[in-house]
Order: sequence, then structure tokens, then C-alpha cells
Amino acid sequence: MRRGCFVVIFALVAAVVALADDQEKAEKQLRMITAMSRDDTARSMISRAFADVFKIERSRLVAERKSMGVNYGTLFLAHELAASGSSMQEIAAQLRTRKTIFEIAGAYHADWKRVVADARKMNNRINDNIYKHFLHAEKDKERDLLEGYNPVADLVRADGDATPEEIQKAQIEYVFWRNQGAPKSDGMGDQSDTTRMGYEQKRENIGINHGEAPLPRN
Repeated sequence: MRRGCFVVIFALVAAVVALADDQEKAEKQLRMITAMSRDDTARSMISRAFADVFKIERSRLVAERKSMGVNYGTLFLAHELAASGSSMQEIAAQLRTRKTIFEIAGAYHADWKRVVADARKMNNRINDNIYKHFLHAEKDKERDLLEGYNPVADLVRADGDATPEEIQKAQIEYVFWRNQGAPKSDGMGDQSDTTRMGYEQKRENIGINHGEAPLPRN
């Protein structure tokens, strides 16, 4: 009897630990989206990725961000919850009470494994968009014009919610995928001399030394 109770307790503890681990992985992916969106050009790419994945007009995405005051990482999780049957209106109302999106997701019993998988796909799609943008920038400009999208107008205070380390990692990825499409193009406008050293340089050198890198898998 005692052995049976121990097995049950152990299983419950293991499940809780796994759930926390998945949530931590999800947060890491979402914060990467947020850090990448600090740059105007990258934000435009993210907006296109969100519109394509969630089948939503970009003007609506901008309106949601303005209304709720959320960054793209939070918006992603909100739409993941909505896709599972939650109400976007209820999510917005709870965000206005100063609850975090992760507290809300916990109350809705979010499937963190699915969120992690979907967020990784979104980050890969964003990287793919960076690569393709620097191959055919005119196509993206035409779409932005057609859809009336202005990255400068698509900006909220919460977009600044990223650590220096997260910002640097986002810059590294941006520069790497930019160089695969157009090595001579300019990088993210807000890079400092510090962010051009260390791991970023190694990442760029990998791309240069190995030639064309494979596109991210969607």
C-alpha cells in the first residue's frame, strides 16, 4: 500500500516538474519573439508571420496590441489560448487587471507542450521571413503597402520587455539570416559595438564559411 502511494506521489511530482519545464521553454520562445520585434524591419516580418499563421488581418493585430498593450510574445500566447477555445475578450479583460499572460494561461490549463511546439514554428517562420526579405525586399514592401501596414505605428511600450541578453540573441539571429539572403545588407539599426562581438561574430562566420544555410523548418 505504501509503495503504491509512493508511486502515485512520484508520478504527480514528475508531472508537475514536466509542466513547469514546458512552461519555461514556452516563455523562452515567446520572449525571443518579443526581443526580435524591437526592430522596425523585423517587426514587419513578425506581423506578416502572425497574419499568415493565425489568418488575421494585420490591422486587427495592430489594434489588439494597442488595445491590450501587449508585445508580440504575449499576443502569440493569447491567440494560442483563443485557438483552444478561450475568449479573447476575457483574456483582454484579465490582462487589464494586471494579471500576466502566464497566470491567465495557467488558469485556462494551457497545453504547454503544444505552445512550445507552435512557438518554435513561429520563430522559425520569422527567421524564414528575414531570409526571404533580403532576397526579395520589394515583395514585402508591396505587401505592407497593400495591407496598409506601418511598423512605426505598430509599437507599444511592452515591446521593450526584453533583457540585454535576449536582445543580443535576437540581433544575432537577425544578422545571421540577413546574411544568408543578402550578406552586404545593413543589420538591425540599434546594434551597438558590443553586440557585434562574441557569439554574434561566430554566428556570422558560420554562415559565411558554410555558404547557404538551410531554411528553418515550418
